Amino acid sequence: MKRWIRDVIYSVVLLAFSILLWLEANNFIQNVIKIPLAMPSTYAHLWAGLLGALALIQLIRALVTRPDEKLPKIFTPLAVITLVSLVVYVATLRFMGFLLNTFLLMAILILSYTFAMGKIDRENKKKMVLQILCYLAASLVISFLIRYIFVTLLGAKLPKGKLPKLF
Repeated sequence: MKRWIRDVIYSVVLLAFSILLWLEANNFIQNVIKIPLAMPSTYAHLWAGLLGALALIQLIRALVTRPDEKLPKIFTPLAVITLVSLVVYVATLRFMGFLLNTFLLMAILILSYTFAMGKIDRENKKKMVLQILCYLAASLVISFLIRYIFVTLLGAKLPKGKLPKLF
């Protein structure tokens, strides 16, 4: 794929994402902070606006300069796993809840990358199971730590989900 075509596609996707983020930020709820400048929606609007402006600059630059350079493929299996995992995470967050969904995302990403890097011993089955269990435990710890930071320290409301309580 030529560089300018890729840049146009990325710019359009980023512009659409920034518009959706801007609209979704209007629904952010914050019960602790009452100062408008410190509310999460303000920061989301700031980031969405900045992302939209940069995407627009990239789109204009790509259409004006049209670099003919050929680029290597970027959609490796790991990139596809990461992208699909993130899309599924966002799509199922309200249904499954923050804690379970974050644990599954962390587990999928950590295991995918460690397998791809050859960090898991596939020869010794007992060692492989122990390594996988350690990575799953790390995913669980990360999920609880992120939840603690957002709920306790920052006072954010995270989606509880519609599934029965697991934790």
